[in-house]
Amino acid sequence: MEPAFKSAIADRRSMIAVLTITSVSESWIFVRREGDPSRSITTQGRWETSRMALTSKTTRGLYTATTSPFTAEGKLNKAAIAPQIEAQLAAGISGIVVAGGTGEASALSFSERVEVLATTVEAARGRMPVVAGVASPGLPDAIGLGRACLDAGADGLMVITPYGTHPTQNGIRDYYKAVADGVGQPVMLYDIPYLTLVTTQPETVRKIIDDGSIFAMKASNPDQVLFTRLVELAGADIALMSGDEDLFAVEVALGAVGGVLASTNVLPRTWVEIFETARSGNLVLAQQQFARIRDFIVSAFAEPNPGPIKAAQALAGFYAGPVRIPNRPASAALVETMRMQLVDLLGHEKSLAAPHERP
Repeated sequence: MEPAFKSAIADRRSMIAVLTITSVSESWIFVRREGDPSRSITTQGRWETSRMALTSKTTRGLYTATTSPFTAEGKLNKAAIAPQIEAQLAAGISGIVVAGGTGEASALSFSERVEVLATTVEAARGRMPVVAGVASPGLPDAIGLGRACLDAGADGLMVITPYGTHPTQNGIRDYYKAVADGVGQPVMLYDIPYLTLVTTQPETVRKIIDDGSIFAMKASNPDQVLFTRLVELAGADIALMSGDEDLFAVEVALGAVGGVLASTNVLPRTWVEIFETARSGNLVLAQQQFARIRDFIVSAFAEPNPGPIKAAQALAGFYAGPVRIPNRPASAALVETMRMQLVDLLGHEKSLAAPHERP
């Protein structure tokens, strides 16, 4: 037995516990204490207690879908993750989602997805919830990755609708029931029809809620009639999170309690300002605040994500590194456009005080 494990167990001789190795990465061995999956031991012999109880009532505010930083050689750059998290915390961002589309999940191996999650959890140190993106198209992989991420300290899972097939609405409902049962807790449903070619209808979302399978939903669908129906049928019982920068303020005014966005990697304080204004009921002012950054947002998604976002992070002084195949870096022309757009925007960003910095 490793000395660290002996030390950790010896310090708790009064506890009766069964310790199970649940996953292994390059730097960490994750061990779950039976009966208390929110706590784990690392090889350094410390109990990790960062797990937060994410529910429909506690999931609020802006969550940043972080990029996965790589070295120039394309290897995972774990040292660059902590500065990302500190910047988000300092700006007043409420939570983090790792290894989603912006985090290049499709370009990460299974072990790398868990490693990114574990490193982010370590950097957050319980100061904000960390949600693991689960973008696997098949049920066994989704459950396997979800379990590994929870064992590594994730506070929740954001699970994309099944893709690579065309499930019926009942099939989508069955899928989320199976995932929630498989990982042992409700998840955040991620609906993004332009990517998956499947739309989860509001009536289906209602049934999935009644099954106890989800606590939140990231809605990335420009159909505002559908979103309004979602608010009517589900808004009181799950945390509805906007997933669209262009519609964010409007969706908060309609009933979203926050959002999961990519451009908060670059302008987190500006987005916190927009969110607080929209949440206060002043949609006109929130839209005016968004209008200031609209041209940049258009540029940030003019080419496939996350190439432009990573380029913008570099322009803003945040290291994110290159993208991995099949993603492509932002074109030189687009980088130059964003450089000019960000001159004034970054000045405004630096002038804003985060909520915790205000008198």
